[in-house]
Amino acid sequence: MILMLLSMLLAWTPFAQDSTDAKGIDFDIRARENLMMGKGANTRRPYYDVVVTKTPTAGVLIKLPYTRKGGKFSFDLHHRIAMTDDFGSPAEVTTVVEILSGGTTSIGTYTISDKINAGDKFEESIIKASSAEIDKYVTPLTTKTITLDIKPGPQSISIVGQMMIVTRGTATTRVDTPGTRIAVVSNFKFQEASQGTALKEKD
Repeated sequence: MILMLLSMLLAWTPFAQDSTDAKGIDFDIRARENLMMGKGANTRRPYYDVVVTKTPTAGVLIKLPYTRKGGKFSFDLHHRIAMTDDFGSPAEVTTVVEILSGGTTSIGTYTISDKINAGDKFEESIIKASSAEIDKYVTPLTTKTITLDIKPGPQSISIVGQMMIVTRGTATTRVDTPGTRIAVVSNFKFQEASQGTALKEKD
């Protein structure tokens, strides 16, 4: 009877582990509700505004799961542009964000730079969370995927804005006022550092 019970336990244990690996590793996006720009009309992915701040709780805060081996976290970074009718001449836009961990400890800054032309459109339409007139023309533009190496153990990270630089001809404008929305992030994924664990995307 005991041998039979042990055999059943040994047979069950690998099955339970495989089931855990198959569903991936979950994580929580704890950004404030007012940072939600909207959702992709096709992908249904959430898009979050990134503000200029040094306060982690004011950024796009993400609680990663506890892992014994660490892993990789990735997200897509976009410019946040108001494509109004008077957008004007082509603009060189550089957007810089910072990743904070463990309070105000910086683990890196990341830059996306592109030439933006009047009439440029994003790869999918965004169903806006806000119906305010001021948000009508605001859209993400272009995409750069950022990948972070995550250490073992529990960890929270926050995506905050540093600055946006817009150049039209000889005129350059730097936007770094605290509270200003300068970027958009989306397509969050986490992968634990173990074989057979697929990227887990957060809806």
